[in-house]
Amino acid sequence: MEKFLKFLRLGFLIDLLMTISIGSQLKKMAFIVLSGWAITGFSQSGVPKTGELQEVLVKFPTIKEFLVNASYDGKVKTQDALAAYRFIDTVANEPVYIAWSKTGIQQSLQLPKGTYWVMDTAQVPVDKPFRYNNIQVSAAPVFILQAAPESPIIKTVKVDGQPFVPFASDGDLWLSTWADDNNIYSGWGDGRGPLNDQQPISWVDCGIVKLTGELPDLKAETRYREDETPPLAINDKPSSLIYLDSLLYGQFHSPLGDARIGYLSVSKDYGINWKRIGYFGEDEKPSESASPWLRKNHSPFRCMFLINMGQNYQLNTDGFVYALGIGTEWHWMGQRVFLTRVKKENIAKYDQYEYFAGYSKKDAPKWTTQQSMAKPVKGPNTFGQGSAIYHPGIKRYLFMTDFDVFDAPHPWGPWTYAGSWTTWKTRPGVREWQGGYQPGILSKGIGPDSFWFTVSGQNARPLITYSYNLGKMIMTLK
Repeated sequence: MEKFLKFLRLGFLIDLLMTISIGSQLKKMAFIVLSGWAITGFSQSGVPKTGELQEVLVKFPTIKEFLVNASYDGKVKTQDALAAYRFIDTVANEPVYIAWSKTGIQQSLQLPKGTYWVMDTAQVPVDKPFRYNNIQVSAAPVFILQAAPESPIIKTVKVDGQPFVPFASDGDLWLSTWADDNNIYSGWGDGRGPLNDQQPISWVDCGIVKLTGELPDLKAETRYREDETPPLAINDKPSSLIYLDSLLYGQFHSPLGDARIGYLSVSKDYGINWKRIGYFGEDEKPSESASPWLRKNHSPFRCMFLINMGQNYQLNTDGFVYALGIGTEWHWMGQRVFLTRVKKENIAKYDQYEYFAGYSKKDAPKWTTQQSMAKPVKGPNTFGQGSAIYHPGIKRYLFMTDFDVFDAPHPWGPWTYAGSWTTWKTRPGVREWQGGYQPGILSKGIGPDSFWFTVSGQNARPLITYSYNLGKMIMTLK
């Protein structure tokens, strides 16, 4: 059985194309991940029923997706050759903008001081945030939202050398944790996992592997494999792992793409046997202790990135486990990032989780037990799954996405932009790190200004294969 997850970009529009071959039968399933974000979330209340904005909304219907959970706030004063309109994101309570050049000639747009993500509504990708006075606008409307400011600690990030493959494998989602036995435990998804030349190995949706040795020379031993070809409605995928007080926990989501449910599992024997916590099937009635991270309530915690803090979580000082969260594996227009926490001893109790609910006037975090009241942390934006750790060398938290690295002094921020480590665009002389996705930062092997990470690719671009690839990130500090 073989699966190819292919990212097709027409500009920035990404379809997840999954090809599964079972014996002589070929099945193709296309997934466009549209999350719990719905176009119906856009309110046209107050939007002029006629005029240039209405014409653009009709001509570029995808704009409504950018304006999910946004309310109209009026026209922005600017030069005659430009059109710019302001909306308010009611979830993040932040302004977002739509702007375009009336003449078709590139124009400069100046917004209130800050940095901004600029996305062409024709889905043309951008590499980095733009300063408020360096935003260029052409005929195609651009969607603009506030971005993380530059890191006060990290000047640049750059991958050292080429992808390193320590062992033969097949799969993606190599997200890991560092246990008390000095070994790394990692998940994998959609593949055969570590390969053994002595016997054929079947394709599975999800597995767990034990990695021994010192980085980058790791050896792999399979600890757990799901049953072959489970129903697509189940289709478990790993989101993240954390080892804590003699137990290995995992946050998983099911099925792939726009997950129906995110849930926890626990292993008492380093990943050989697993017990699901609060999982229930699509046709089953949930118990009172069931997972609340569900598609039906548009949960932004279905894909969760447990923040690892050293070996056996020993670098943690406040007794909480923290996790960043998004709603789906991938969304072509990007997703805001949310935060939850729970006391370490209560990690398996869903009703004990607290959700980040914004900042006080003194920028202190506010918490709520109501998931519906959760607010995104300021700064990070991600298109897909990522990973997060505490880095003791720089004494800051790191969050790594398919494109960028963010850093913060606390899990709730303020998150800042450390730099972009890869791109889907062609860069002369820098091709080996194009096309990788779902990076996983390793807690083990951290240097004063560096860390190791895993990434998988689709074999379509040089060197990043659909397997366990290692990279070493070097941070230039200010």
